[in-house]
Amino acid sequence: MLLYLIRHPQPVLDQRTCYGRSDIAVAPEVQQQCLEQLVTQLPRNVPVFSSPLHRCAGLAQLLALRLGQADVVLERDLQEMDFGSWELRHWDDIPWAEVEAWNQDLLHHAPGGGETLPAMAWRIWQALRSMRARATPAAIVVCHAGSIRMLHACAQWRAERGDTRAPDQQACEDIALRAMAQRRQIGFGEVISLTLPAMPTPAA
Repeated sequence: MLLYLIRHPQPVLDQRTCYGRSDIAVAPEVQQQCLEQLVTQLPRNVPVFSSPLHRCAGLAQLLALRLGQADVVLERDLQEMDFGSWELRHWDDIPWAEVEAWNQDLLHHAPGGGETLPAMAWRIWQALRSMRARATPAAIVVCHAGSIRMLHACAQWRAERGDTRAPDQQACEDIALRAMAQRRQIGFGEVISLTLPAMPTPAA
């Protein structure tokens, strides 16, 4: 299965602001420009999945119309990380002690009381499993930079094991570490391809 992973367009928000699960809008002209750039890069008549947050779902719905899909599958597990009480605060306004506590324990500390990275890894795994269950050769996925990194980490973890068993807590930590190690910046509206290993053939 080939996934075309797309990061949402740039939202109407100061980049000095912490945002993850918050539902931020995209300016109509920015969304339209992103749409026009994407339609020539993507296949027609394949399923379109999206995070339900507006900065993703709005673009996904327009893409579906242009590419011959009747609707979009909104997958809540594709949402960005939840930063709890940090959401919509300027990074400079978040107490340094809170940021440092996360830096000291990236795997187990939930920033702002929101979500840990292994917890995010688990739900992204569930999203990936849901998309694979449709057994289509390709799909378009509109989501977030953090979700894209985690999808790649989940696929890598699964490929190394050659089966579809769900990861346990230790494996979720491993997946989270892999995602954190991906330092490459992902641009707004960028398309990144991810090829998933073939599903194993059931024994006769």
